[in-house]
Formats: sequence, structure tokens, C-alpha cells
Amino acid sequence: MPIALGRGERWALLAAASYTVVNITLRAAAPEIDPVLGAFLRQVPVAVIAWLVVLRSGAVEFRPGHPAFLGRDLLWVLLASGAVSLVVGNIAYQLALVTAGLGVSVSGIQAGSVLGGLVLSTISLREPPTRAQGLGAAIVLAGLAAIGAAQTSGLLPLWYVGLLLAITAGSCYAAANALTRVVQKRRPLLFVTLAGSSVGGLVPLGLLIGGRELLEPGSVLGGLAPTTVGVVLAAGLANALALASLALAVRYTTVASTNVVSAAAIVFSFVGSVVIFREVGSPPMVAGVALVVIGLVVAQLRRPSEREAPAAGAARER
Repeated sequence: MPIALGRGERWALLAAASYTVVNITLRAAAPEIDPVLGAFLRQVPVAVIAWLVVLRSGAVEFRPGHPAFLGRDLLWVLLASGAVSLVVGNIAYQLALVTAGLGVSVSGIQAGSVLGGLVLSTISLREPPTRAQGLGAAIVLAGLAAIGAAQTSGLLPLWYVGLLLAITAGSCYAAANALTRVVQKRRPLLFVTLAGSSVGGLVPLGLLIGGRELLEPGSVLGGLAPTTVGVVLAAGLANALALASLALAVRYTTVASTNVVSAAAIVFSFVGSVVIFREVGSPPMVAGVALVVIGLVVAQLRRPSEREAPAAGAARER
């Protein structure tokens, strides 16, 4: 069975690379900013870009009286996607970085994303993974476990809380990918999808920030350094590219495949930590990264019939 890296998988790889930039950038900023505010600022770039594009075309997909209107059901799906991913997922991610550190957090997020993607793709979307994808996912999870074990030399006191938060965040991202695929299969509109989901995330986050500031002025914005804001907004630009790539990935392939391939972020993060931060990988870390790479390769093995089916599906969606 040859390896087949389809259009959706290529977009998922770009998402993994983009999330690596986000992970490395937020590594320095997370302890310096409130997690709710950090989650809010990360979404500002993608919201601004998406809404500028949507408004330029008249935002017809959001106007109930227009023939191009998405429909209330898809609007609710987009809002739910934003709330699950950008509110619950991103807040849990920010808290995980503070309580568990980068290595444990990224491993937990990817594990939650891979497992959540397999379950949701099979049960909710009726798109069970192929045998190769299931085997590849199992190898990836083994690699992530090895990477997590490699962090035992310098664990923070509440690392186990951070790990649970990271798994929660990854599961939320998997759920958001599943909801996005529902929209993309029916109306493959990239910027409309990003704009709608950004509302579902930014509005609740903005209300949380405003409410906390009213109850206790300065509790969120007090002592915030402009450089920290700049770092988080820079991470938000990379996050915008990642979200766009994921939206396109789930248009052309399943959630299970998207989440397995996007686990390559752990490999890219490892390379970045060595090249940028001059960190030396321990044997368990190197072994874990190697297993993730093997799992990603195995997951892309396709029989001829399996290669033709996704291509036909993508053609229908276009």
C-alpha cells in the first residue's frame, strides 16, 4: 500500500507547522497574561481578517433574507464551534501552559485531539478511520506518551492538573474540527466559517473579561505589558493561518485524518526547541518523536480504493 498525502492532509500539515509557531511564541507569554485575555487576543487577528473579507462581499451568508444565507442551523454550528474551541479549549490551553509547561501541554493537547477526532469521526460523522489510520493513531499516541514521560525531570507541582487541562483542550479542538466539517461539507466557505466561529469565541470571552473588570477593576488588564500583548497578537497571526488550514483540511478529508496528521506539531515543536532554544532531547523524547513520525507515515497508507474515495468526495464538495 503506497503512501497517499491528499489535499486535506497537506492542509493539516500546514496547520501543524502554524501551531508550532503558536506554541513557541506563547511559551514566553503565557505566565505573563490572564488566560481569558490571552485566549481573546489570540483570536483577534483571525476575526479581523475573516470579517474584512466577508464584509467586502456584503456578508450575504449572514443575512437571513438573502438567497446565499447559510441558514440558522449552520450558524448555530459555527457559533458552537467557536465557543468550544476558542473559549473552553483556549482557556484550558493557557492554564495548561502555566501549570504543566510546554512539553506536557502540547503532548496532552495532541493526545486529546487524536483520540477525540477518532471518536467523533466514527460516532458523530459516520466516517470511521481506515485500518491504517487507526494503527497510525495508536503509534502516534504511544509516541506522545513517551514524549510526556520525557518531561518527568522538571515537572511543575501541578503538572497532572495541567495534563488534564491539556487533554480537555485537545478534545475541544477535535470537537470544533468536527463541527467545522459539518459546515464545510455543506457550504465550503473558508472566511465565512472563520468569521462565524470567531463570533462564537470572542463574544463570550469579551463578556467574561468585561464582567471580571467590572467586579474587580484591574484583575484582567492590570499590569499588562505592551510587549506581552504584541507577542500574543503575533501568536494570533500564526493561529489564524492554523485555523484556516484546519478549515480547509476538514473540507477535503475526515476529522480523524486531520487530527492525526496535525499531531506533527509535536515533531515540529521538538525541532524548534532544539534549533531555537538549544534544548537537548532526552532518549524518551527522541523515541517519542520517532514514534509520532512513524505513526503519521502509517496513517497515510492507502489502498487504491481508499485513495479514490476521498478524491471523489473532494470533487463533489468543490
